[in-house]
Amino acid sequence: MVSKPKPLKVDTAKPLAVVEPAALATASPELDGNAGVNEPDKAPSDKSSAMLAQLFERLKIVKIVFVDDKAELQVDVGAIVKVLAAKPTANDVLAPFFPGVILALDNEALQEQVDARLGALNAEGLKALRGVLATQTEDAAEREALGRLQVLLPKTATANLLTPHLWHERRAELIAECSDDRRTLFLFDQELEVDDVNLGFAKGSDIIRDMAEKEKSGFGTRWFCGMLTHTVAMGEEVASWRRLEKEERIDLRFFMPIAKATLDDAPAFYAAVYRTLINTYCETMKSLASSAFATALKDALERFYDLDPLDFEHMVVKSSEVEGVSELDTLIRLYGIIQKDQVKVHILQQAAVGDFSLAARTVKEIADISRELSTSAQERLHKLRWEELYESEQLINGYNDPLRNGDIFEVGEGEGMKLWVLIAQPCDLMVRSNGERVREENFKVAVLAPLRTRPLGSETVPKDSLSFSLDHYDHNGAQPAVVQLADATPANLHVLDLAVLNKDGRCQLSAAPDPALSLPSKAWENRDGKLRIHFSKITRQIEDARTAHKDVVATLLAAAVIPRGSPKKAFAKYGSYDNGGFAYPLRRCGRIRDPLAASLLTAYSRFLARDAYEHDYSKA
Repeated sequence: MVSKPKPLKVDTAKPLAVVEPAALATASPELDGNAGVNEPDKAPSDKSSAMLAQLFERLKIVKIVFVDDKAELQVDVGAIVKVLAAKPTANDVLAPFFPGVILALDNEALQEQVDARLGALNAEGLKALRGVLATQTEDAAEREALGRLQVLLPKTATANLLTPHLWHERRAELIAECSDDRRTLFLFDQELEVDDVNLGFAKGSDIIRDMAEKEKSGFGTRWFCGMLTHTVAMGEEVASWRRLEKEERIDLRFFMPIAKATLDDAPAFYAAVYRTLINTYCETMKSLASSAFATALKDALERFYDLDPLDFEHMVVKSSEVEGVSELDTLIRLYGIIQKDQVKVHILQQAAVGDFSLAARTVKEIADISRELSTSAQERLHKLRWEELYESEQLINGYNDPLRNGDIFEVGEGEGMKLWVLIAQPCDLMVRSNGERVREENFKVAVLAPLRTRPLGSETVPKDSLSFSLDHYDHNGAQPAVVQLADATPANLHVLDLAVLNKDGRCQLSAAPDPALSLPSKAWENRDGKLRIHFSKITRQIEDARTAHKDVVATLLAAAVIPRGSPKKAFAKYGSYDNGGFAYPLRRCGRIRDPLAASLLTAYSRFLARDAYEHDYSKA
C-alpha cells in the first residue's frame, strides 16, 4: 500500500497566487499583479479601480490582508471523496488524473486506489488537479471570488491572502507593521470553519473583537477592519452590521460587513470599501455627539427640575395664557433652550471637539472622491430632509395643534382633491385668551394658495415672484412642489379652525359639543365656544326657515348661507349642513416647518409688494 501523502495547500505566503510547495520558503508575501487563481469574466470599471487607488492613497493604506479558510485547498483522498459525494458528475473531469480507477462511491477500493494515484502525480499533475477541484467543490464560487478580489484591489498596495492558521502565526508581525503613515486594511471572512481550538478564534468577528480589546487605538489610525463574507447579501450590509454588533458584541466603529457578491460589481465593491473606511471616523463622531447629548440631557433635566415653581408657572402657564400659546408649546420651547445650550457646553469641550474635528477632517479628505449614492441611500436622505422641512399630520392633528402659517389642506375629494397651503402672519393667526383673534374679520389676515406637486424626479423650479418652490415635498422627499402665490385666495378662518377640533384634521363641527375633546390651551377652549356661537347663528337661520317654509326652503337657504372656506368660486361647492352639524371636504394633512414656512410668508409679502410699471407708449 502506498503511503498516504500529506495534504497539499494553496501557498498563502504568496497571496492570491497558486504556487508549488517548493516555493513556500522563498515566496514573497507581496501580490504579483499578474498572478491569479482564476481570471474574472470581465475586468472592473477603470473608474472604480482609479477611485479605490485614490482612496487608499489619501488614507495611506499600503497593504490589504484577507483571512479566509478558502485560501487553503487540500488535495487528498478526503477531498476527492467529498467532491464525488457532493457532485457525482465530477468523475468525468477527475477521471484523467485517476486512470483505471472507478470514481464511484460504491467502489470498495476507491480510497486505496485514489491514494495510490495521488502519490504517483508529479508537481504539474497536482497543480492541475488542484485547479479542477477548485471548480468542483461546493465553495468553488467563493474560491473564484478570491481571484476577482485580486483584480479589484489597487496595484499600488501589497495584498496578502492568509489562511486562519497563517493569521494566527503572523498576527503580531502584521499588526506591528502598521503605522500612521503605512496603514493596513484587514478583511476577514466571517465563517472561517476552523476546528483548532488553539487558534483562539472560529469566526472573523472573533479576530476583530480581539483586536478591539487589545489595540483599540489602532482603528482608523493604523488599520481598518471589514468582514468580506458570503453570509451578508449585497445591499444588506448596514442591517447586518447592526445585527452583528449585538450578536458578536463588537462596537460598530470597529468593523463593517462587505458582501462577497460585490466582487462581481466593481462600483458596488468600491462603495462597500468606502463605507468600511469612513465607518470608524463617522462612528467616532456619532459616539462623541451621543455622549455629549446624553450628558447634556442629564444636565438639562437637572436645570429643568431646579426651576422655581413660581418661575415655571409664569413662563409655562401665565405667559402662554396672555399670548394665546399652548402651555405644551411653551414647555417644549423652554426645554429646547436649556438642552441646546447644554449640548454646546459639552460637545465644545477641548478634548471632545478635538477628536470630533480630527475625525471630520479625515472624512472630508476623501469625501470629494466620487461615489454614487445608492437608491436606498437617496431614499433615506430624502426622507430625513422631508422630516426637517415638513411636519406630519399625526404630530399636528393628534395634538389638536392650532393653525399655523404653512398648514397644508386637502380640499375636495377623490380625483378632484387639491392641495392648498395657509399663508398668514403668525401674530394675526394667534388666538388670544378670550378665544378671538385681534383682526378676526379682516379678509387680509390669511390666504390659501394652491400647492401643486411637480413630476417625480424633476428639478426644483427656480423661485420667482409668482411662485414658491418646496423641495422634497412628496414621495418621502423625492418629489418637489410649487406654491402658486398669484392664485392665492382669502381664507375663512372660522371654517379652517374646525380642523383643530378634530383628531383627523377634518373641518367639521358636530351639533353637540364633544365632552371628550381636550384642546391644547384655555384660549382654544374659548375658541371652541366662539366657533359654536358663530355656527349656531347659521343653524338658527336655517332651522327658522325650515319651521316657516319646510325642508325645501331650508335646504336652499343652507346652500346659500353656509360659510365657505374661501370666497373663491372653486370653494362654493364645498360645505354641507345636517341637523345642526357642518361638514367640509377640507382636511389639514401636514405643515411646512419654519424657517421654510417663514420664507413662504416673506415670498408672499414680496409678491404683494411687487412693482407695477407704466407701459412704455413710445415703443413702435
